[in-house]
Amino acid sequence: MSNITVSSDVDAMLVSANKESIRTSVFNDFTSTSRSTDVSALSPIQNNRPGTNLDTVANLCVDTAGNVVRGSQEATWTFDNTQLNALTATRINLLNSPGADKCVVVEETNWLIEVDLTKAYQATNVNLKCEMLGVNENSVATQITAANLNQVAQILKTANTNSFGLYHRDVPDLVRIYRFDVPMTIRATNGAGAANVFPDNFVSVKLKIKYRVFDKDTF
Repeated sequence: MSNITVSSDVDAMLVSANKESIRTSVFNDFTSTSRSTDVSALSPIQNNRPGTNLDTVANLCVDTAGNVVRGSQEATWTFDNTQLNALTATRINLLNSPGADKCVVVEETNWLIEVDLTKAYQATNVNLKCEMLGVNENSVATQITAANLNQVAQILKTANTNSFGLYHRDVPDLVRIYRFDVPMTIRATNGAGAANVFPDNFVSVKLKIKYRVFDKDTF
């Protein structure tokens, strides 16, 4: 313990062993209502959430040597209506290649769809596919189909109370085969040869990906 340096405030609390002071001064931002003694509903909101508008975090883990290391990570992208309509069948990098002998593995994804409730419901014909470049037809890491996008947009318009809907995907409906040292990409496809169209009732689509980087030497 002699090599550990702490602030004077924390050091004073540790010396005094004042549990109430430690609880209120150090852990005050981490209050939780995650437990209940009866059947009352629990609040899903916990303190100290990420403060940025991207709400992107990383899990920190401890390896067998006691080092704090990065485990699963998150990355978030926002596509407004113009950017959605600019996507084509040409792949665009979302996550760059991690480097030699390393592989990006997608663990889960969340798609946040925003619609304009003042606009009439119109359907999109676009599938958004995220793929690991250069594998094969089973390279889909995650995707949201036109049917999924339209279902969310239609439900929101019918309810007419909230502009946002969330589509969660823990695994894709296609087998994932990963290749090392390649980027993860996104592209728009419709399978019909027509132009990709996101009508103006689609305000934006945000994609949050939880992923992990594996290294062959430490797998």
